[in-house]
Amino acid sequence: MKTIKLVSVLLLLCLLAFKSSEGQVNRETKVADRDNSIQELRTKIIDGNSVYENTITGGIVRTETAKEKSPFLGGLFSAVVPGAGEFYAEKYVKSAIFLAIEAGLWITYATFQKKGNDQTNFYEDYADQNWSIIRYASWLKDQNFPKSGEINLASDPATLRMQVNACETESGFSHTLPNYGDQQYYEVIGKYRTYTCGWAESVGKGITKQNFETFPILSQVNYYMDERQKANNYYDNGTTTMMVVILNHIASAVDGVISVNSYNNKLSVQGNVSFAPVYSYREGRSKVTPFFNLKIGF
Repeated sequence: MKTIKLVSVLLLLCLLAFKSSEGQVNRETKVADRDNSIQELRTKIIDGNSVYENTITGGIVRTETAKEKSPFLGGLFSAVVPGAGEFYAEKYVKSAIFLAIEAGLWITYATFQKKGNDQTNFYEDYADQNWSIIRYASWLKDQNFPKSGEINLASDPATLRMQVNACETESGFSHTLPNYGDQQYYEVIGKYRTYTCGWAESVGKGITKQNFETFPILSQVNYYMDERQKANNYYDNGTTTMMVVILNHIASAVDGVISVNSYNNKLSVQGNVSFAPVYSYREGRSKVTPFFNLKIGF
């Protein structure tokens, strides 16, 4: 009898131990299931977009937000091509305005350059027809300037210019005649009184060694200098236009940065309904729970 009781007690103790072990296993299994669920949710974060598995339909519900754009690129694009940074920031109206200004400025610059070139050709042709080194050298010889006796009017143009230069230097003139065709050549023959007698209008005017510095400026010289100034004005306007081009690049670059920042900070509201597994510690299992996602950006 005692043996039967002892066996019964041992069986009861074994049963209790088994139940306790089973409970421990179940608890460990529940914790593992919870951890697996959490890990599964974590691994479903892709490129910053929350992705949940829809346990009812088996589909995927994805919430996407527009990626921010680089203000640096916006500024760089507009610095190179005005309006490009604004286009990058999806500010299409401002992009068109900056681009139109840029195109208009370049057209204006090209127009001034062409007018300047045409006017330069005009006044240079006028000088070639009305100013002569032979006439100027003859006057130097007639007025008996120092070393003018060494001037040979029959010399080739290069040699004649060197002879004239020697006379000018010895006479103490402020300038010597530059090479024919140089920009300085076309400047000095109209700007300085020394070269007055090289102009066709000077013939018979009685300009001498003693009065050439005070002799009234010839109308031919005044006309020539006015025409030359017109060319310079065209070029100056072209230079001013180019400065405005640079300012347009700078302004567009600054606005490109501002436009991208505005794009990144613009108000946006995005929402969706999704279903996701949520682990319940009380019930010890995951439950499908609906979520409403609302995202507001400023």
